[in-house]
Amino acid sequence: MVGRIPVLDVFPVLEGGKHPAKAALGEPFEVSAVVIREGHDALAAEVVLIDPAGKRRPPQRMHRSPDVVDRWQATVVADQEGAWSFEVHGWGDPVESWRHAAEIKVPAGMDTELMFAEGALVLERAAAGMSKAGRATVLDAVTALRDTTRPDAVRLGAALTPEVTGVLDAEPLRELVTVEGPFPFFADRQRALYGSWYEFFPRSEGAYV
Repeated sequence: MVGRIPVLDVFPVLEGGKHPAKAALGEPFEVSAVVIREGHDALAAEVVLIDPAGKRRPPQRMHRSPDVVDRWQATVVADQEGAWSFEVHGWGDPVESWRHAAEIKVPAGMDTELMFAEGALVLERAAAGMSKAGRATVLDAVTALRDTTRPDAVRLGAALTPEVTGVLDAEPLRELVTVEGPFPFFADRQRALYGSWYEFFPRSEGAYV
């Protein structure tokens, strides 16, 4: 079943996941997928690795490919030998959707109070699922957005500071999450990167006189 944020053409996947892709321990390799949605709202994608013990690693954000439209990619590394798997998650990013609209409309004086009200609500939603430190930073921005005694530029700027952006990037508000996977891959010992090169040379011939 395809979700509201379709995740398609995942790579590396061999025969629909019947066979594992392979990498060497510590070798960076790229995971990519086509991630799309209807409309103009922002979306995001991430890779989640699952180690040989079944432990899910923290999500790693994917970024748009500079060469292929709608393809997202990230470089990941396996730090243990064995049978791993990975998932690709596509999701809507309501905070980024609000930011994009607010950065256009507020400086132009369009729907200013509506933008501030929407921003306060979406940041409150984000803060509700955060750690204590992150929540405090984001709620300070909510207070600023609702403070009508401040200039509009100051109210908006308080929600776009590097501190607020960093917290929201680390603990994003996700909606309409679609998960594709898990897809298997095997992390082999590092010698697998070079140990097979001897196969290119004959081993059964004696010395020539």
